Amino acid sequence: MATTDAPDPLEDRLALEGLLGAAEQLDEHLWRWTSTRLPGGDGERSGRPYDPDRHEAVYYHHDPPSGLRALIAVHSSVLGPALGGARWQPYEDVGEALTDVLRLSAAMTAKMAVSGLDCGGGKAVIIGDAAAKTPEQLAAYGRFVERLGGRYVTGTDVGTTLDELPLIAAHTSRVVGMSPAGEVVKDTAEPTVRTVLHGMRASLQAIFGDGSLAGRRIVVIGVGKVGGAVARRAAAEGANVAVTDLYDEIAAPLASEIGAEHVPLDGAYAQQCDVISPNALGGVLNSSTIPELRCRIVCGGANNQLLRDPADAELLAERGIAYAPDYVVNAGGAILVGVDYASGSASPEDLLERVGTTTLELLRVSQREGISTAEAALRSIDARLADASGG
Repeated sequence: MATTDAPDPLEDRLALEGLLGAAEQLDEHLWRWTSTRLPGGDGERSGRPYDPDRHEAVYYHHDPPSGLRALIAVHSSVLGPALGGARWQPYEDVGEALTDVLRLSAAMTAKMAVSGLDCGGGKAVIIGDAAAKTPEQLAAYGRFVERLGGRYVTGTDVGTTLDELPLIAAHTSRVVGMSPAGEVVKDTAEPTVRTVLHGMRASLQAIFGDGSLAGRRIVVIGVGKVGGAVARRAAAEGANVAVTDLYDEIAAPLASEIGAEHVPLDGAYAQQCDVISPNALGGVLNSSTIPELRCRIVCGGANNQLLRDPADAELLAERGIAYAPDYVVNAGGAILVGVDYASGSASPEDLLERVGTTTLELLRVSQREGISTAEAALRSIDARLADASGG
């Protein structure tokens, strides 16, 4: 059962030091670890420009008055300030929260690099029940972000909402998705839906020679804000859509609304189809689930779909399944807000459209060189980071 009552913060610090080594205490309630490695990471990319296991810094903050317990991970600032949303979840313990924030922040570096933005990768996780969060905790989180002096820039993620941004922004200027006047102006779900669909069309073009969704069977797994919109737009373009979700009360009405098939979540990955579109949890593509797949393409908006990247992408390739790397095709939201901190001259529209081109290029490199699409993407990330760092 998830932990909701905050333990003594000393317990958190000791647990983190057991995983990361000794911490530097910045003040009574803030600790920092520098040049850290993901506990249990495989180390396969050690020494390469993009090493998902190596992080520049991890910060832990506990705010006694509000009860906030939060971690911020800065994976890389080679391309610019580390950008990433704040995820609010009732993690079982601080070790689980650490693993999540490190995986997510590394994925943000990859996303920024392939999207063409001049931003680095970072992430925040807050330990607790999102439904029970308080204004005081949001304010404390804003102050935490501000303490980092611009090294990390925050937005929303699972468990945080756009209408909470002003409460955070009242205590830090390092927030994306708002106007200078303090108005929420950018909803990241809509552009994410667009880039997922750009990636899907590109994948269909690479595999079938035709990028049209019409007549294709597409199974959308997870029909929240992003997945639900992907299902609606695919159906509107003539696709044969099936939907499923952890909550039947969400999936069933959507199926009726758009004329889709409602399939059980259990067994959804074994559906015969052209495209499986994961849009909920990470780690869903692994050595247990990949053998069950009966699709030609995997393309969805969920983060960290591969439990092991790139090893699980190689398993997909061995089965003749084209994988559109999630951090490529779900980059729409990051692109929209990241432009505020990017120094490049490309417009948001140009960068959003480029996702389809990038996906097609990665698929063609994969086919031409006999490597997985994940490996093709990693090579392009290495090249950009090496160029930016001058090495």
